Amino acid sequence: MKIDLILASGIKTNRELHEKTVVVIDVLRASSTIITALANGCVDLLPVAEPGDAAFINRQIGACCLTGGERNGLKIPGFDLGNSPLEYSAEVVAEKRIILCTSNGTKALKEAQNAAEILIGAFLNAGRTSLYLKDKQEVVLFCAGRNGELGLDDLLCAGLIVENLLAQEVEVELTDAAQLGLISYRHLVGGKTSELAAILYQAEHTRYLASIGFAADITYCAQVDFLPYLISYKGGRVMMEDQRVAANN
Repeated sequence: MKIDLILASGIKTNRELHEKTVVVIDVLRASSTIITALANGCVDLLPVAEPGDAAFINRQIGACCLTGGERNGLKIPGFDLGNSPLEYSAEVVAEKRIILCTSNGTKALKEAQNAAEILIGAFLNAGRTSLYLKDKQEVVLFCAGRNGELGLDDLLCAGLIVENLLAQEVEVELTDAAQLGLISYRHLVGGKTSELAAILYQAEHTRYLASIGFAADITYCAQVDFLPYLISYKGGRVMMEDQRVAANN
């Protein structure tokens, strides 16, 4: 298996993704919010890049739909929900469709849309995602980052996925960027996953979210394998993979 890593959305790259399995990682917070919403009974999520796109789709779909998203970490005016996973409780999202628009995560999903297969990754489901990847030939870990720059939280999650694959005795070839993720994870986290929330405070974006009132999100998003679901993005819809398979049968 060859593993590559993209450091942030918006970075110009010559990478060709169409024959590869891509894992989009936005730990704080889009990936974690998506996983939580689906775990709590959301039907699917429709990621969009701009708030205007969300408003247009919402008009088409109607009453069973919610809008969620943020700009600079705060809820977009007029939207039903922000981007805190703690807002996406079963009472709020069960049997709902959600149009999601975030600063980095949904943009990364759109940038990856030509990949052969797209998964959603975070600490919450890193183990389940890694298990699925073990038989793949070419994997790209796509860190959403923040405003076109590297995000330490995403890099550490990518490193954990690489570490998990190595623990499964998968033979891997790592690009320099993937090596960076693995080395960062081993240096900063290692076996101290119970201390991950505190470790994440070394990230600039973590400290920013805490400063605007979302410290609880950081603790929540740092729970490794808390929601062990395989989440995929296909045909414009983000769904649990087993739910997608059932719908197609």
